[in-house]
Formats: sequence, C-alpha cells, structure tokens
Amino acid sequence: MSLDTIWQLHKRFITGVAVGLVVFLIGLAIIGSTAGKDLAARNSAIGKHKRSLTTAVYSRSQLNQLTTRRNEMDVRIEELAAAALPPLRADYDLTGKASATQHYIELTGQLRNELVGWALRRNVEIDENLGLPPQSPTQPQKIARVLRGLDVVERICRLAVQTGATSVEGIDIASRLPSANRRATTPMLDLTPVTLEVVFGDQSPRGFLDAVVRAADGLGPLGLVRWELLPEDSRRKQRRVVLEFAAGALPQEEVL
Repeated sequence: MSLDTIWQLHKRFITGVAVGLVVFLIGLAIIGSTAGKDLAARNSAIGKHKRSLTTAVYSRSQLNQLTTRRNEMDVRIEELAAAALPPLRADYDLTGKASATQHYIELTGQLRNELVGWALRRNVEIDENLGLPPQSPTQPQKIARVLRGLDVVERICRLAVQTGATSVEGIDIASRLPSANRRATTPMLDLTPVTLEVVFGDQSPRGFLDAVVRAADGLGPLGLVRWELLPEDSRRKQRRVVLEFAAGALPQEEVL
C-alpha cells in the first residue's frame, strides 16, 4: 500500500495526531520555560542561604560580650530572686525525700498539732486547716507547691502570735497547677499564692506589719505581694489585716 493511499484513508486521524502532538510540544515548552525559571530562582535562593550559613553573623569578640552580658543577667536574676522570693526550708523541701506523699502527710499533721497548740497557749486562734486543700494532693509537683505556701503560712502565723494578734483566719494556699502555655519557649516562674487575715484586738497591727515587711524572723523575704488594713470594727473592737504572699522559685535547668 502506497503512502498516498494511506494518507487518503487515514488523513483525518493523522491530522488529529499531528495537531495534538504540536499542541503537546507547545504546552511542554511553556511549562518548561515557567518551571525552569521557578527552579532557577529556588536554586539561587538555596545557594544564597547556604552561603549565609557559612558566614559568621557575629565576631568572636561580640560573642564574648554577649556571653558576659548573659552571665551578668543570670547573676542579677539570682540576686533579685533571693531578695524577693521566700527561701524554702529543708522540712518543706521534697529534695531527698523518699515519698512526697508520705512526707506531706507527716509534716502537715505534725505542724497542725504543734503550731495551733503553740498559738492557743498564747491565746491566739489559728485556722486549723492552715490553708491546706481539703484532699491531700498526690502529684509531687502539686505537693511541692502546697509546701512552699505552707512554709510561708507558718512563718506568718508565728510573727502574728509574737506581735499580739488575736487570731489568724481565712488562710488559703492556692494549690492549682498553672495551665501549660504552648507559646512559652522557657519555663515560667511558678508561684504559689497565699492569702490570709490577721486579726488584732487592743494591740496595734503596726508591729506585725513592720515585722512582715522586714521579715523579722531572720529567715529571708516572705514574698509579700500586698497588704490591706481594714477599717476598725468598733463593735468587735478589732482590726483586720488582709495579706497576700507569693512563694516560688526560679526554674531549674533540665539535666540532659
């Protein structure tokens, strides 16, 4: 069969295939041109970033200056924390304790008996709950928060008794754990709020407030956040002082 015969018989098909092939080649050329430019731009950007990674952004002297400045700031933070945050006494520290739960139960039970009894012998009533949660916490982190607050409560109660208070009421240690902050890149300072009311009769609260501000027990700062001296209740012949404290510690670096 000759080519002329084939053409006459299949020219419509051959023409369609030829047109389709031309359209395909044109489209391929267009796509190749567009994609080629985009690929070239991407390769150029990659090369630029690679070159920037091999180029030092800061000099050695600048890095040394930044390191020195960071160390100075760390020291300053430690100084400010020591001047503002209540120190944690050994009895209230879970470090080295075999069982956090057992230590919590034994310590709180002993403190209730000793502190409340000591105050009653001096004619001062102290809230027997000491601000502790109704149910004993079981999570070590929550126990640690409560014990930090309880350390401050004991110190305040003793100062109140020693400066002529008649009662310590409404003690509350906020034991709820803070919600996680997904945006935070570093651990935030975890504070335990403590609130209470100290009641005075004939004795002026001035001595107590002065003792709190000066941390007259000599054990370090009490973490005082605010205090409010309420108007005198002439009928009951008493003055109330509402106080708020914050116990906490700087976050510790994790050991890898």
